[in-house]
Formats: sequence, C-alpha cells, structure tokens
Amino acid sequence: MLGRRQLREKAMQAVYAWKTSGEDADQRSIERNMLKGVDEIYDLYIYLLNLLEFQKSIAEHKMELAKNKNFPTPEDLNPNLKFVENPIFRILDENEELNAYSSKNKQLQWDLLDTYPNSIFKEIIATEEYAAYMNNPQRSFDADKDFVIGLYEKFIAPNENLHDWLEEKNLYWADDLHIANSMVVTTLKSFVPKSSGKIKLFKVYKDDDDREFIIELFRKTIRYSEETLKMIEEKATNWELDRIAVLDLVLMQMALTEFHYFQNIPPKVTLNEYIDLSKIYSTEKSKIFVNGILDRSLKELKGF
Repeated sequence: MLGRRQLREKAMQAVYAWKTSGEDADQRSIERNMLKGVDEIYDLYIYLLNLLEFQKSIAEHKMELAKNKNFPTPEDLNPNLKFVENPIFRILDENEELNAYSSKNKQLQWDLLDTYPNSIFKEIIATEEYAAYMNNPQRSFDADKDFVIGLYEKFIAPNENLHDWLEEKNLYWADDLHIANSMVVTTLKSFVPKSSGKIKLFKVYKDDDDREFIIELFRKTIRYSEETLKMIEEKATNWELDRIAVLDLVLMQMALTEFHYFQNIPPKVTLNEYIDLSKIYSTEKSKIFVNGILDRSLKELKGF
C-alpha cells in the first residue's frame, strides 16, 4: 500500500497542476487525474514484478535453444539451473493475484521479443555477481532472495532506458517509478520460505480512509489557499510571494492546511513529512526557507 507520504506527494502534484493551470482550472478534472494516477501506480507495480519474474522465462528460453543446437555442448545439455530454480521466481510465478491481474491486463505482460527484458538479462549474466551466485554450490532461501533483490536494485530500478520506455507507455509512471520500485523491493523482502501463491501483494490504499485523505488534502489545500498564502506572506520576512517557487508554495500551503484543518494528524508528524518532501523537491536554499516557515508556523500553533 502507499504510505501517507506517497499520497501527499500525489496530492502535491495535483495542487501544483491546479496552480500552474490557472486557479480557474477544472478542479474536478485534476482530482480525477490525481486518483487515476494513484490507481495506475498499481499497474506499474505489477508490470515491474512481471519484468523481474520474466528474467526466469528468458533464461529458460535460452536453455531450450541451446539444447536444440546442432552440436550442443555438455553444458548446453545439462545447464546450471540455480537461477531458474530460485524460489523467489517460484513465488512470483505462482502468485494468484499477480497472475489474475496480469491475465485481465495483457498490456502488463512481457514478451520474448521485447527489447528491455532481454537487454537487462544480458547485463545480469555478464556480471561477476551472477557468476559467483551460479558457481556457489550452497543454497539458502535468504541468499537466493538477496540475490534477486540485488538484481532488481542494480539492473531494473535504475535502468534509464527502461525509464524512458515506461514514460512512453504511461505519462503518470514517470513521476511514480520510485514509488513502484519501493513497493517491489518491499514485496520481495516480505517473502519467506513458506510463501505460497496466496501471499497478498500491495494495495494502493490501506483502507478507505487513505483514499479520503488524499481527496480531502487536495480539496482543502485549494479551498483554504488564500488563508494559507496570507500565513506564508506574514512569516516570509523580506520575501515576496512571487519570488517563491510555485512548488515550495504548494508544499507550505499543504502543510499549513494540515496544521489547521486536519485535527486528527499530529502537527509534528505533518512537519516531518513536509520537511522530507522539501528535501526531495526543493533546492538547498529554498529548503531552508520552507523548513523555517513551517517550523515558525508550528511553534505559533502550539503557542510558543
């Protein structure tokens, strides 16, 4: 499931779209796109799990081709099966949720003719890590799992060519790849030797409250935009609002909205969440400014 931080991130993107489109933009349309973008993170997550599991299919296909050569070598006829027998691939291959969703959404499956899975596989088998793994006669579930997680983190998650391909497939995915990558790695880490095909994958929302949270955060940030802008202006000594980057304004307005209009969220939690977001989205100089405004606002809220 997405954490509240990722939901705040998606709401931030939607509020930013509203601001940069002009404040008379169709809020309902932007909200629908926001929710669609959240839902499609699950599609990306499934697509990436399928890409990882498909590495076994490529290996099996190449073994079959080698066996059917005119003059197969002893190694061709009796290949090392350690990679294809890795239990992580078995768990993915048997997963009922992954199989059912992929069957209904054929566009999330991979084919042997696709360029990217094959290029990733070529990179994998050319590494010293792969050779060391295949030549190690000892087997353990934890070692097998660590090996697959390492493959994902080194060859799939940071693959720039794959990133470009995913962006062409779905514009929403460009901003959400880091979220989906985190979901994949967390899923792999959750596997244990007894994991069966019934193990549950991630859901986008933990519950209905999470979906309501992102909707309310988007709507209230817009509804109270004038009030939060005034709060920022009062505290931004020697700064004019038109000198502040739009994204920095959005982050501060969202945080102030939570401070004042989300009574069930501890203000300190809100502060920490938006400080972390500013580390990702703000420049070094503006990050200090954003943190200062939010810190002063929180102290004022507590009566310090």
